Amino acid sequence: MKNGKLLLMALLLVCLLCGCAAEKKAEEAAPKTCAEWADAIAASAGFQELADANAKYLEKHLMVEADSLEDFCLRMDNTRATPEMICVVKVKAGVNQAEAKKALEDYRKEQITVYRDYQPDQVVKLENARVMENGAYLVLSVSPDADKTAAALGAGWK
Repeated sequence: MKNGKLLLMALLLVCLLCGCAAEKKAEEAAPKTCAEWADAIAASAGFQELADANAKYLEKHLMVEADSLEDFCLRMDNTRATPEMICVVKVKAGVNQAEAKKALEDYRKEQITVYRDYQPDQVVKLENARVMENGAYLVLSVSPDADKTAAALGAGWK
């Protein structure tokens, strides 16, 4: 009987340790930078070749002030034949995150108007795109497959 209790306690301890290790691995596997989030999104769907855009482009076209961000990654189809893009920003603490979110949403809406005349077959990508939020992070991904992109972000994004 005593051996049975010891065995049961040992099994419980092993289960607890395994659970903690699995939780820690999942935490370590989650992207930590905007570029890592962008890489995860890019790997999720068959994007066109995307190139990095700089802070000037972010400020001029997406109307998001680089000074308000702790980190960002903006990748776009430079040919502009498609509206495909990945924009991941991490807003600094104390900055009005709602303003940055609105700017990204306004950009998406503006691009719908542009592409409706320029490449109407691409408009569906913009219509399916959404600005998603998780803590200080915001993502606008204009993707060939919005469902795969959302799945790549995982839980916690709304």
